[in-house]
Amino acid sequence: MRIVAVSDSESYLKWAAHTLDGLEGFDARPWLIDTPIRPTAEQVANALAGTTWEDLRIPLIDRSQLARELSVVAPDVVLAASTGPVVQQVFASAAGLEHRPGLVSGLPGVGLPARRKGMEYRRLGDLFIAHSEHERLAYEAVARKCEVPVEVVVARLPMLTSPLPPCAAAPAARIDTVVFAPQAKVPADPVQREEILLALASFARSNPGAQAIVKVRSRPGEQETHREQFTYAALLERLVSTGRIGPDEVTVGIGPMSRFLQPGSALVTVSSTAALESIDRGLPTLIVSDFGVSDELLNAVFEGSGILGTLADVAAGRFGFPTRAWLEANYFQPADHRLHDALGLLATRAREHQLSDLRRAARVQDLRRLRAEIRTLTPDPVVRAYRRVRYRPVRRA
Repeated sequence: MRIVAVSDSESYLKWAAHTLDGLEGFDARPWLIDTPIRPTAEQVANALAGTTWEDLRIPLIDRSQLARELSVVAPDVVLAASTGPVVQQVFASAAGLEHRPGLVSGLPGVGLPARRKGMEYRRLGDLFIAHSEHERLAYEAVARKCEVPVEVVVARLPMLTSPLPPCAAAPAARIDTVVFAPQAKVPADPVQREEILLALASFARSNPGAQAIVKVRSRPGEQETHREQFTYAALLERLVSTGRIGPDEVTVGIGPMSRFLQPGSALVTVSSTAALESIDRGLPTLIVSDFGVSDELLNAVFEGSGILGTLADVAAGRFGFPTRAWLEANYFQPADHRLHDALGLLATRAREHQLSDLRRAARVQDLRRLRAEIRTLTPDPVVRAYRRVRYRPVRRA
């Protein structure tokens, strides 16, 4: 059975490659699609580290050639491991093929909160991959509201490999490295971002010989899944130049997260999925709660976990580990074959031509995609003027 995964960014490529690695009995092929957030060669290498494709070249597909390339390979399943608008195009392209494959999507990390807009992009999908029972229930509820007849299946994040992390991991006698994992979207306020950097610097000053590292996913000028307006590298440079942080107190690191999550280290984040990778290794972990715990900050899932903490805790080197109850309910459920079986059944149905004909629906979705792309190319003043005219109340005589 043949499965093609189409990714558009570093984080989605990492998830796709690890997911494909866990599928036995499939001819699996990861592709990159050419978009403005396409990862660089270094980002690709970091994403593929530790997978079957670590030293191989991943095909780069032009968006205009996607349907043709899919028709040549004729996959039984297409995994759209991409951001919403690209998922919409991948599904529309695949749905128009003579041999219609099963259409699958998912998210590369913590997927809560479940949002209606994201499900609308995935309207043509047969299967959506969630990573916990909490996520499954949330996405099923959103799918019902959107009237999207998609099956939601739970599969562990493939980067999490431990059967169940120790429920009371004893912190190292000395934490020699604190790794901060940024999230591009939150917190958005540059002042709050500076507060995080200052707390990291305070930890380094109080612990001679220890390191404080901001582990970034891209170098200046490179793209990520989500655009980051105020980068930590730029903010750190400014704080050092003004003397608020010493030259060597906080450094910036880049590379696979696995290189940074080593014994003796602890991880800090506001909401990054890197927290789960840290927990998976039994490392002390802290979710910053100073700016709130909410769906908007993408960290509500960690409420009740036992690892919420403050920047004062970061500065003092106080880190925790989740409770066993939280681990079992969130992302660390026992690994099983649900995803493999669901993909196998979907592939079989595709081969037997048992999947519904989506060509008409695909044309509608493609028109929506084209309108969205035109919108992104149109200056904002023109869009606002158009909306004022379109939605102006009609006065009746």
